Amino acid sequence: MQNLLDLLDEAAGRFGGGPFALAENGETLSFEGLARAAAGVAAGLARCGVRPGDHVALLLPNCLSFLPAYFGILRAGAMAVPVNVRLKPAELLFILTNCGARVIFVHPRTWAAAKDALSDFPDPPSLIAVGFPDDRPPGSIRLEELTRSGNPPPARPAPASDDPAAIIYTSGTTGQPKGAMLTHGAILFNIMATKAGHGLLPGDRHLLVVPLFHVTGLNTILPTALDQGAEIVISAQTDPAALITIINRFECTTFFGVPTTFYLLTSLKNLPANAAPSLRLICYSGAPMAAQTIAKLREIFPGVKLHNFFGLTETTSVSSVLPDDQALIRAESVGLPPPGVDLAIHDEADHRLPPNQVGELVIRGPSVFKGYYGRPEATSEALRDGWFHTGDAAFLDDEGYLFLRGRKKEMIIVAGENVYPIEVENALCDHPAVQEAAVYGMVDRILGEVAHAAVVLRPGETATERDLKAHLSSRLASFKQPRSIRILASLPRNPSGKVVKRELMEG
Repeated sequence: MQNLLDLLDEAAGRFGGGPFALAENGETLSFEGLARAAAGVAAGLARCGVRPGDHVALLLPNCLSFLPAYFGILRAGAMAVPVNVRLKPAELLFILTNCGARVIFVHPRTWAAAKDALSDFPDPPSLIAVGFPDDRPPGSIRLEELTRSGNPPPARPAPASDDPAAIIYTSGTTGQPKGAMLTHGAILFNIMATKAGHGLLPGDRHLLVVPLFHVTGLNTILPTALDQGAEIVISAQTDPAALITIINRFECTTFFGVPTTFYLLTSLKNLPANAAPSLRLICYSGAPMAAQTIAKLREIFPGVKLHNFFGLTETTSVSSVLPDDQALIRAESVGLPPPGVDLAIHDEADHRLPPNQVGELVIRGPSVFKGYYGRPEATSEALRDGWFHTGDAAFLDDEGYLFLRGRKKEMIIVAGENVYPIEVENALCDHPAVQEAAVYGMVDRILGEVAHAAVVLRPGETATERDLKAHLSSRLASFKQPRSIRILASLPRNPSGKVVKRELMEG
């Protein structure tokens, strides 16, 4: 098996008409049904003028139709460009023009922003309408028409392992987004990394609520389920109480999410003991989770394993996993790399640093991306001597566990002392009233820089700036303690959900 089409065909052959994907409205899609629908989409795309090597954008929220659209693009020999559905028109315009999308799949939730973006598009692409009950965008083709055209699909391509399957754009917190080209081989390798790190099983039923336009949904849950013949429950739901209802209704066994989702879940009132008896595994990524949240999750979901994991768009997804038995012991760690992935810490001269010294995290292995689309200079800067230079400050302890210390550029230098925001954020989140925190540096005439913080409190909890400073005084050296701590209703985030600290600095 050397590409994702092989994966799809093998799954269809092995698991046939068995259910693969389930939706909240009761719709289901079998393994062979997905392969058949993907061939229909490929035929329709060819009729729209899509040729091998073209780029086709997916501007879709999580929905059943995402699957045949994605695999149909690959079946047509094109590259898929999943796009964040929360982007604004100007952001969409940049990505769609940068990748040169020939066709765009649009949805009622994304059409307004897409319409505004396309008004400035020099050569508007064809539109495929997904999920429009009545009126659809002018000139668009319904997905159903595309798949039922009766036209034969083009000859099945045979992409090499090193050929790109998808271009996924980074969030662009420090500049314009860059399109990371992820290969068929990297995604197939990520299946092995996922099984080794998370222990996913053929009998699992995965709750897939993380966005399919990000790598965890697209490159971890989806292909691993195909490989194992497992089921996925696709939802765009974000409300924690509704997610518990979905888990129980479908008897889901795994739940992947971001720490914020679990912070909110642990704040729900009147949750019964053993709130989701079918669950056996919770996986969270994006940031370490506060120890008190982990402890609360163990109360709510007794016997459920908890895995923190780490990955980037450029590493396809899983680069490290913190096993369940270390969830509290090493709560600030994101774990160990799966077999085949190497992690190292380099200094400014690209020399490897010994354990427990902070430097830049670099990653090597089959999951590393091919390069940034149309950005050879950025590619050369990021990929050097076989290592991907992440730009993350981190260290490895004596046993090889990875600890992140934030972006290198976010490091705060207070009178010559290095302060890593994530260390201060973790200390703030140890306070029982704090749900999440963001720490950033501001220029200081005497010290050069000083730390400042913003926090969001848990629902129903209270705390003052004085309370939080007192909490930190026994936990952090004085130079690490924030000069000010603002209490906000929410933290500013970009469309990928990352906190935009620049806005906190300006506010």
